Amino acid sequence: MVGGGSPRHARGVLSSSPSWRTTDHKARQAATRAAASDLWQEHHVVFSRPDGRPLDPRQDYEEFKELLTEAGIDDRRLYDGSRHTAGTILNELGVDMTTIMEILRHTQISQTRRYVKGRSHLSKDAMRRMGEFFAPPPTSSVPGPTETETETPDTRAARSRRRRRIR
Repeated sequence: MVGGGSPRHARGVLSSSPSWRTTDHKARQAATRAAASDLWQEHHVVFSRPDGRPLDPRQDYEEFKELLTEAGIDDRRLYDGSRHTAGTILNELGVDMTTIMEILRHTQISQTRRYVKGRSHLSKDAMRRMGEFFAPPPTSSVPGPTETETETPDTRAARSRRRRRIR
């Protein structure tokens, strides 16, 4: 979806997942859709509630803040830091400044240049290794236990499910 208006409020479609993650997510969502049966409401969104409705942004933000608190992360400048990180990673991947400017929703290239750190072969290799660490390709076709299968009533996933219960 692409919104109009100022860049601050603009939204666009970005794809950054490896294809196997997308396939796994689609399979999980198909299972959720089948489980919801007649209660499923099609909204054509990537992430949805158990009944197909879009996630509530306020609820999602509140959960994000709770996760930051649980992890002991100070979120005062987190948004700005995320933009710096995204800009730097895109630069490391060889994406041109104009495209990075559009993704970060900046209006001037000079603003984007302040957000982006330099590029070197060492940092490029480090970014590749970090990407492989956070998103390794699947090694087995038999998945292990998930957090929901091994959780207690007090885990983050359990709290999230309670908040997103179908009303």
